Amino acid sequence: MTEIIEGGCLCGQVRYQTSCTKPLFKVNCHCRDCQKLSGSPYVAVMGVPETSFSVTGDLNCFEHQGGSGGTMKSYCCSKCNSRIYGTPEIAKGMVLIVAMSLDNPEFYSADADMFVKQAVSWDMMNSDIPKFDSSMFRRGG
Repeated sequence: MTEIIEGGCLCGQVRYQTSCTKPLFKVNCHCRDCQKLSGSPYVAVMGVPETSFSVTGDLNCFEHQGGSGGTMKSYCCSKCNSRIYGTPEIAKGMVLIVAMSLDNPEFYSADADMFVKQAVSWDMMNSDIPKFDSSMFRRGG
């Protein structure tokens, strides 16, 4: 039996699931875009293969430049505007799920912090996980 991880938006109109129970990575992103999009010091995201991910409900998509310099597409519920996931140009075939949209957010535990040079001074990061000044990922790979 395949285990499924599920989540959705605040109002319940958007639902998603992934069969990827071992995400490719789980990071806290401290870039300014994530700070502005979330209204908090970072966004907790986990990467899963696009082929393992499905979503239902009406979504809005907006594009912006990510910290890598490439395009990031962010998907939000069209009704309550909850940010659900993103697809980065730098990592084609990957979906970045906003971890706090998980039905069970306890599933998430960060493996690393990235864009720590952009972190606010009062952000209390976990000293036990690796830190990256910018993205953990590089363009083209």
